[in-house]
Amino acid sequence: MSSARTVTRTVVRRLTRWGTASMLVGGVLALPGRTRAFGLQTLMWGAIDLALAAITRGRDKVPQAQTLRRILLVNAALDVGYVAAGAHLAVRTPTFGGRLRPTDARGHGLAVVLQGAALFVIDLTAARRLRR
Repeated sequence: MSSARTVTRTVVRRLTRWGTASMLVGGVLALPGRTRAFGLQTLMWGAIDLALAAITRGRDKVPQAQTLRRILLVNAALDVGYVAAGAHLAVRTPTFGGRLRPTDARGHGLAVVLQGAALFVIDLTAARRLRR
């Protein structure tokens, strides 16, 4: 079992790497073209991931191991929800009253699936390191 401080540092490092990669790849894919929706969604998730990593890195106090584990498991459950919502968007391709083209809905949905799956791995791996 790892300490909460060690696990927090690992999560911050992984979230920083994933957020940076998401912003770089998303930025390139967001250029006008067929992958614009996927790129925009990926870019936005990357920015949020980096912000969360920065906020967490800046905190002096780390939750106790069991509290941190609970937080990570709740996050993992939310990640499953992101994957499900993204899959729904990608498969059903709703247009939201004509505000979104089906191809864009698919791109946004696939990006959400990818982000949710990656965050699920990060959160669940960290929670497993805090097992009793």
